[in-house]
Amino acid sequence: MHFCDIRTAVLAFLCVSAVSYVGDARTRGREVSRTRQDDDEANSRVYARRHRRKKSEKPNIVIIMTDDQDVLLGSMNYMPKTLKIMQEGGATLSNAFVTTPMCCPSRSSFLTGMYVHNHNVYTNNDNCSSIQWQQTHETRNFATYLSNAGYRTGFFGKYLNEYNGTYIPPGWREWVGLIRNSRFYNYSINFNGKKIKHYDNYYKDYLTDLIANDSVTFLKQSKQYFPNRPVAMVLSMPAPHGPEDAAPQYQHLFPNVTSHRTPSWNHAPNPDKQWILQYTGKMEPIHIAFTDMLSRKRLQTLQSVDDAVEKVYKELRNLGELDNTYLLFTSDHGYHLGQYGLLKGKAMPYDFDIRVPFYIRGPGIAPGTDIRNIVLNIDLAPSILEMGGVAIPDHMDGKSMLKLLTASRDPAGAAKRKKAWRDTFLLERGKITMKKIKAREQLEAEKNNILHTKESRLSLQCTKTQFRSPCRPKQKWECKRDSKGRLRMHKCRYPYRDKPKNCVCPPKIIMNKSEKRNQRQFLKNNVNQPHRLKTKAHFIRAERSVVEGQRSYQLQDVAVSDTLVDSQHQTVRRSISNKRYVFPRDAAGADTEHIVKRCRVLANNTVACDKEIYESRDSWKTHKMAIDHLIEQYRWQIEKLKGIRQHLKRGKPTEPPQTEIIVTTKRTLVTRVVATEEAEEGGSTQGSKEENEQDDDQCICGENIAQQDERHSESEAVTKQPRRGKKNKEGAPKHRRRNRRKDVTRDCNQPYMKCFTHDNSHWRTAPLWNYGPFCFCPNSNNNTYWCVRTINETHNFLYCEFITGFISYYNLMKDPDQLRNAVHDLSYGMLQQLHETLNHLRACRGAKQCTVHSRLPEGIKPKPLPVLIPLAEGSGDVESTGVTDVLRHLPTGVIGDRTRKPATYNVPSKGFY
Repeated sequence: MHFCDIRTAVLAFLCVSAVSYVGDARTRGREVSRTRQDDDEANSRVYARRHRRKKSEKPNIVIIMTDDQDVLLGSMNYMPKTLKIMQEGGATLSNAFVTTPMCCPSRSSFLTGMYVHNHNVYTNNDNCSSIQWQQTHETRNFATYLSNAGYRTGFFGKYLNEYNGTYIPPGWREWVGLIRNSRFYNYSINFNGKKIKHYDNYYKDYLTDLIANDSVTFLKQSKQYFPNRPVAMVLSMPAPHGPEDAAPQYQHLFPNVTSHRTPSWNHAPNPDKQWILQYTGKMEPIHIAFTDMLSRKRLQTLQSVDDAVEKVYKELRNLGELDNTYLLFTSDHGYHLGQYGLLKGKAMPYDFDIRVPFYIRGPGIAPGTDIRNIVLNIDLAPSILEMGGVAIPDHMDGKSMLKLLTASRDPAGAAKRKKAWRDTFLLERGKITMKKIKAREQLEAEKNNILHTKESRLSLQCTKTQFRSPCRPKQKWECKRDSKGRLRMHKCRYPYRDKPKNCVCPPKIIMNKSEKRNQRQFLKNNVNQPHRLKTKAHFIRAERSVVEGQRSYQLQDVAVSDTLVDSQHQTVRRSISNKRYVFPRDAAGADTEHIVKRCRVLANNTVACDKEIYESRDSWKTHKMAIDHLIEQYRWQIEKLKGIRQHLKRGKPTEPPQTEIIVTTKRTLVTRVVATEEAEEGGSTQGSKEENEQDDDQCICGENIAQQDERHSESEAVTKQPRRGKKNKEGAPKHRRRNRRKDVTRDCNQPYMKCFTHDNSHWRTAPLWNYGPFCFCPNSNNNTYWCVRTINETHNFLYCEFITGFISYYNLMKDPDQLRNAVHDLSYGMLQQLHETLNHLRACRGAKQCTVHSRLPEGIKPKPLPVLIPLAEGSGDVESTGVTDVLRHLPTGVIGDRTRKPATYNVPSKGFY
């Protein structure tokens, strides 16, 4: 066969094969398409059968709540499934807030619909899941009302921070509650009354996935066995709370995300803000790296939450219950990562901590809507009850948002509503302690001459001579202040009668009369003493020969009588004891008080003067000259005080004499004190009672004996040896103790501060921290505040009063990032209204009292402020201060123009909400 014929045959065969393959592929494609179509038809038939099944008349309610999730730092932008399901398919509430940005208080408000001052859960420890909470408020959570209305209720995940797992809270049919705080591995849960321990296996123990699986199982079984009963369940996720353990499949994501770096990020220090932000400086490089990594790990943990939302959504759709279910997504509070220099945390009154993500979809809610009304966490419980057709109890402070949601389909109907929605709400953190309340009561009693407190009665008794300190002969009781500065009565105990046991004392130093006379004459001539010393003293003496084998010591206790300090310095001593200094009044002292009152130094170390000084040049010049004159007078007084201080330094007493302690084998103490001089002839062998009392001060008792024992030389005495097996800490090298102090993770806690440490072993899952340990204090005990937050068409501001007396005001229309404290821009009328509104909200009970909107009915005027007694500076009781006292703490300069009329923002009085 010719070569060309062979090639033609091969090509023909290939062409026939290709045509046959294409035909087969088309056939297989039709078969696959036909198979998919059959599957879709089968699913449609199943879906139609489930839809034809009789549903419950009441809607299902599903709440998904995250822990510590922010909204202003951009965390929702990394949850695409949730945004698609909730934002595009439902409504976004863009002005959603919490009333207390802390875990347990916020969750307690979510369960009860009450402000913190009404359910009394102030912090994550105080009354959190306590006996009082269980008996009083837990029995009135929204689940109890829904359960009584026929709902099958279920709770899955974190409950309250101090929940110990010993009981099932009332109202929950299915209970899978996390014991204590959020974790992802190595935790325990209460599963319907039985405690179950989980470990570190991702497939069995990862808490976010466990919550999703158990909740879907409960939903499926409820609709299978109780198809006519509605379901209400809460999915309380641990993410993105610490320890931020992400699922293994998400640990590589978001390596370079810096969405948390908002304009307020690392904006520090802040001298115009509260104390903790004045104390906090700019972050160091290790702190910046920490915030970046923490933000990344938080976003990674939220990916499992994103999957859980999708899983619940698909199960509702497969069950045919999606159109009959309210699905809510929110968080218990916000979070900050480097804002104002604070590394991490919450509990601040600013928007990054109080704003939360909030989405809802369900019957009657238009998809893709954005509702800008203020919605609070206390509104969740009444809204859930109205969704379930249950009457809202009167004790709840929140309001149902269901009318806002359904009105999104009918804007015209929303405009016809008679009752306006709130535009102002209360922010609160912490409470006034009993110490502050007692201080206020004491001040009020002193003001009104009422002696009904223990302190007032004691202060009156201690002015009597028979109770003055120190004790005198035959005196039985004396007044003394304890470690906290409180007056207390103590029984007089004379040192020569009640000498402590097991003490060793040096022998008396005996001097002849001639030597005493010579030394007194020397002091008269050289120390310029105008009269004889009242107290007998031991004087410096030269060292003389001693008995062989004994040591000698020099007794250098120079007694100085009380007359060394002149009577004109008694004011100085009294002022130092009171931790302040008051200069003696001179000839010009009469005008000093008037001069100081015209200008005041405020809490922020700024000065505010009377308006007349700024308007009149003569007044300004006269006041400035008076201030200069006062400065010169005080400067002269300071120089005199420096001279007294130098004199006291030169006359500082020396250390007590050395005493040798010999320990015998019979464990008896033998004291050998070497005198500076042998007893001279003619000297007195017995001292007076005063000399005995003075010698008792030189005795060595108790622990001091052991200290002297360690100093004794081995060649002269046998010292006690430390027990075997225990390290002798006193003998440790100095450099080792010095290096221990340099450890930043040791002794991290500071007084009245909330601090944390972080090191390489803190995170156990990738990405790991390898930058070493550090310590940081992001919060303080005096960060207790009460704030008013208002958002309407004309105003958007935050006004806060702190327990220290500090005041802040932020106008978010001009300063959306809250960088500048603009309290000095307010007029006196505005401050008065804000202060009254805050006091009203702090005492409100029920939705009627706790709902505030900015317009007054016609003919109604704001109530005048009550005249209350202000506390002393630093006492910190804001509740007892009026606006006049509030103005003393303004941070900068002149307080606006008081001649201006008050702003149009009015606060309604009680009964018009």
